Amino acid sequence: MSRCEAGKIFLLGVGAQKCGTTWLESELSGTSWFSNGGIKEFHVFNKLVAQRRNNPAKAMIRRRRKGKLDLIRLQEAMRLSPELYFNHFDYLHLREAAVTHVGDITPAYSMLPQSSFELIREGMTARGFTIRVILLMRDPVERAWSQLRMRNRLRHERQNAARATAEQEVSQLRSFYRKPNCRSRTTYERMAETLEAVFPSEEIFYGFYETLFQQSEINRLTDFLEAPALTPQFNRVVHASPKQSETVEGLDAVLNDMRAFFAPTYDWARRRFGPRVPTGWR
Repeated sequence: MSRCEAGKIFLLGVGAQKCGTTWLESELSGTSWFSNGGIKEFHVFNKLVAQRRNNPAKAMIRRRRKGKLDLIRLQEAMRLSPELYFNHFDYLHLREAAVTHVGDITPAYSMLPQSSFELIREGMTARGFTIRVILLMRDPVERAWSQLRMRNRLRHERQNAARATAEQEVSQLRSFYRKPNCRSRTTYERMAETLEAVFPSEEIFYGFYETLFQQSEINRLTDFLEAPALTPQFNRVVHASPKQSETVEGLDAVLNDMRAFFAPTYDWARRRFGPRVPTGWR
């Protein structure tokens, strides 16, 4: 496919967390036609929302004093001036003739308000980009549980915390799925409503983690992206947080409670996508 045929496309991956975004980014980054400048998650607009009550310049100065600014200088600058974010992707597209698609896949963007998406759309379309939004979803119970396992794994790897036992994990799970940080990443109906208030339906791709790792679904995705064919490494595992093998008494009761809690999301998915919803969804 030539550069003219492919156009100038910005891929905005909005999540959801623990739904295959890291694997997808690694596969896209292995092609000649996609570039994100080596950064999967920019965390620009979610940080902007979080910093509204603070002065982002002061936050940057605090990071410099701690000797951390050199690690995130580009993203910090983008948070001070989103124009730099838009110009950065324009530059990536112009830098290499083979690159027809650029993008930012930041799962935290699934929680952005409508105004943030409006800003992104305005900035990218002003630079001549066609936008393609990707939202991947996963069985709500499985997604929430995977998020907890990831949190525990990162605490062990980065903070030298003891590994959580199977019993501790179940105990944590009883309350974890109700917390805003987990609930807001799992209510796909809210994400869809926000996205559809800004982007036309033809600019949004809804996919499922459970069916992502098969060629027919990847073909559907590349068709949506107006991109060359892609044959991924489906057996490659990226950032996995596997379940513990021990059987814990009370786990089934917790999972049943979770299913009831997320019932509105399950119902919405079935109404919206019908037979496309994976049969494995609880």
